[in-house]
Amino acid sequence: MSFLIETILSGLMAGVMYSLVALGFVLIFKASGIFNFAQGVMCLFAALTFAGIMEKTGVP
Repeated sequence: MSFLIETILSGLMAGVMYSLVALGFVLIFKASGIFNFAQGVMCLFAALTFAGIMEKTGVP
């Protein structure tokens, strides 16, 4: 049962990350009218920060 809950939560967290990345692309494009190619670097930084926090807290 715990594996099911862990899988569901992992999928939800991945979905939230994808939606935040997409929202960032749309928000920057709508505000400036141009596509920001540095958005990928910002997403990488956010993902590495998230992974570092998960590692320090001991969450698998």
